[in-house]
Amino acid sequence: MKVSPLNNYTSPNFKGISAGSILSKAANINSWQQRAALGLAAMTFQPMIDLTNKEVDKDTRIVSANRSFAKGLVGAATGIAIRGGCMKVIEKAFQNESFTEKIAKYTAENTTEEAINKSKDFIKNQGGAKKYAAVMGTIAALGVMLVTNFLIDAPVTNWLTNKMNERYEQNPDKDTTNTEAAK
Repeated sequence: MKVSPLNNYTSPNFKGISAGSILSKAANINSWQQRAALGLAAMTFQPMIDLTNKEVDKDTRIVSANRSFAKGLVGAATGIAIRGGCMKVIEKAFQNESFTEKIAKYTAENTTEEAINKSKDFIKNQGGAKKYAAVMGTIAALGVMLVTNFLIDAPVTNWLTNKMNERYEQNPDKDTTNTEAAK
């Protein structure tokens, strides 16, 4: 089955905004950019939700918001770095002729020389290396992140949360009425 690109059909037009052009641009967003957007959303919205949780006292809300912000920041930073790094490594690998040859053989429609040459042309001349690097780099990054979540993300998140909580505890403007009433 052959799938046509998004921009080959007439898309709905909402007051001058073409849905097809938006979707075409969104199709070019790679995994590290997606992680950046997700991290920004996590650092923005989850702490606000934590701060408005009336089911817990003020100190718990602050600590929870600090933890959410730290998780969002550290997760986004490591996710962006690892995904981007893996994608760049794979992209560099495509500069090696034997690597390109192997990938062309795997991605060719069949094993004929013509199909392999067509696949090589796609990789070298039509942006295939960048597209393949995005996919292969993302898959490699997922494997790397299975390890870094425990070695980097968790300890750095705990450290950052503790630093933020220490600053809150040392704040002279801190309202102590909630904690004294709870005792």
